[in-house]
Amino acid sequence: MTHPLAEPRYLLLLLFVAGCVLYLSFGYTEMAGSDLWWHIAAGREILQTGSPRLVDDWSFSANGADWLNHEWLADIIYYQWVSVFGLTSLVYWKWLLIVVTFGVLQYVLYRQTGSALAAFICAGMAAAMAAPFLDVRPHLYTLLFFSVLLGLACGRQVSRWVLAVLFVVWVNLHGGFFFGLMALAILVFPWRHLSLDQFRPAFITGALCVAACLLNPSGFETLLFPLVYAFDDSSPYRELAEWHSPFREGGIRSPLFFVLMWAPLLALAYTVKKVRRRTGLPWEGLLLTGLTLAMALTSRRFIPLFGMSLALMLAPLLALLMSAIRKPALRYTLAVVALLAAVVRLLPYPLQAAPAFHYLTAEYSYPQDMVDFIEANNFKGRVYALYNWGGYLHWRTDGELKVFIDGRADTVYDADTYYHYIGVLAGRPGWIDAVEATGAQFVLWPYGQRNGQQKLEALRATGRWRALYQDSVSWLAARTSVELPSKPTFPPPSPLRELSRATTLARNGQGHESLQAVQNVRRKLPWQKNACQLEINLHRAFNDATSAQRVLDECLGYFPTRLLR
Repeated sequence: MTHPLAEPRYLLLLLFVAGCVLYLSFGYTEMAGSDLWWHIAAGREILQTGSPRLVDDWSFSANGADWLNHEWLADIIYYQWVSVFGLTSLVYWKWLLIVVTFGVLQYVLYRQTGSALAAFICAGMAAAMAAPFLDVRPHLYTLLFFSVLLGLACGRQVSRWVLAVLFVVWVNLHGGFFFGLMALAILVFPWRHLSLDQFRPAFITGALCVAACLLNPSGFETLLFPLVYAFDDSSPYRELAEWHSPFREGGIRSPLFFVLMWAPLLALAYTVKKVRRRTGLPWEGLLLTGLTLAMALTSRRFIPLFGMSLALMLAPLLALLMSAIRKPALRYTLAVVALLAAVVRLLPYPLQAAPAFHYLTAEYSYPQDMVDFIEANNFKGRVYALYNWGGYLHWRTDGELKVFIDGRADTVYDADTYYHYIGVLAGRPGWIDAVEATGAQFVLWPYGQRNGQQKLEALRATGRWRALYQDSVSWLAARTSVELPSKPTFPPPSPLRELSRATTLARNGQGHESLQAVQNVRRKLPWQKNACQLEINLHRAFNDATSAQRVLDECLGYFPTRLLR
C-alpha cells in the first residue's frame, strides 16, 4: 500500500538529514579486505588493454588463464576515482554509496507508509545491521541497486525498459545482480490481482531483465556464475569467512542480526484484520524478508539484504504505532532528538580521508615500505605471498612480481592452488618443499603472525634462502640461486621506512632508540596505527603509564579503533 506523502516538509527534511548523518556514522567499519587493491589494479589493466575481457598475468600459478572479471565496470570506476581524487579519497566513495543507499531506502519506506519517523527508524535499523559488512568493495553497488529497485518497482508501475537498463549496469558492477533478479520476480509478480492478464506483463518484464543481464563481456558465464558458486559446496572458496553461516565462529559478526532474526515473526500481526485494514498486506516485504533470511542463515554475507528487506516488512507496522503521535510538536521533538543522536554517534569519527582510509582498509597491515624496497631494487619474478597481499602487490608492481594466489579466488584459481596455499599457511610438514616446487623465487610473509618469524628462520636454516629486508609488518626472502644486486638499494627516507627502522630497533632490544624513531614517524603520520601501538608499548616498557595513556588518547582522537590497546 502506497501512502500519500503528507508529512510536513520541515519534518521530512529534518529526518532525512538525521538519516544521512546516521548512515554515514555506520560507514566506519574496519576491515582488511584484500579485494580493494586488485580491483583498482584491474581498472588500470582494463584501460591499458582497452578490453574488459582479461587473462591472468598477475600470477605464476594460473598465468594466461581466462579471468572471469564480472565486476569490470566497478574496477574502472575505482581506478578513475583514484586517478582523479587520490587513493585515500575512496572513503568518500564508500560513504557516498552508503548514504545514498539507505537514503533511498528511507524514501521508499516513507512512500510506502506515509510515516517519516517509521521510515527513519526502519532504514536506520537496516543500516545498523549491515554496518559490519560495509567495506570498500563493489558489493556496495548491490545494496544501492536493491534500494533503487525497491524505489522503482515496489508498489508502482515502472517502464520495463528502465528496469532493463538498471540490470545492464548492475550485471557489470557486481555479482549481486542475480539476487536482484530474484527480488524483481517478487516485486513485479501480481500478488494482489492474480490473473493471466496480470502475469503476462510481469513475465515479459522479468525475461527482458534476464536478457539484459547477458549484456556483459562473458555472457552466460557471468549470468550463471553466482548461481554455480552459491550451490557448489565442494568449492574450497566457500570456506572463506564471508560465506560461513552467522552461527559459525570467526569472521564478520553482526550482533543486531541475532536479535532481529526473530523479527519476521512480527508478520503474524498482519493476520489481524484491523491491522491489515490499516496497513495493507506488504507481500513484497514479507516474501523478500523470507528469501533473504534463508540466504542470511546460510551465508552471513547476505545479512545486509535481510536488514533492508526486514525494514520493508516492519515499516507499515511501525507506522501504525507512530500514528498515535498526533501532536506536531512531539513529532518535531523526536526528529530533533534523532538528529542529535546521529550527530553524537558520528562525532568520534574523522571526516578527513587519510586517517579514515588508514583504518577502514587496514592499510597499516600491508607491506608498504617493503614494496618501496622492492621497487627501489627492481625485483621481478615469482613471489609466494600472503593471500591477502596479492592484490596489493598487483596494485603496486603491476605484474612485475607474480604471486601464487590472491583474492580473485575461483574467478582465476582452481581448488588445488587454494589447498596448496592453505598447507603453506598452516606450516604443515613439507611446506618449504611445497613452496620450492612451485618455482617461487621470493617469499613475502607477515613477520608477527601466521608463524612468520618461525617461517623465516626455517627457510634460512635450509641454506637455500636468504633474508633480504624487513619492514614493520613483513619480511622478504629470496632463493640463493636468484641473482640480486651485490648491494641493496634503499628507498628514499620516509615515515614508513623510519617505522621499519623503529620496529627493528625494538625487536633488537634498543628501546630508547626505537622510541625516538617512532616519535619521528608520528610527527608526520600521527594516526599511523602501528606507530601508535609501538610508541604505547615502549612507554609501558619504560613504566611510563602517563605517556602511554597520552599517546593512546591522541591516536584514538584520530580514529576510535578498538585495535589500539
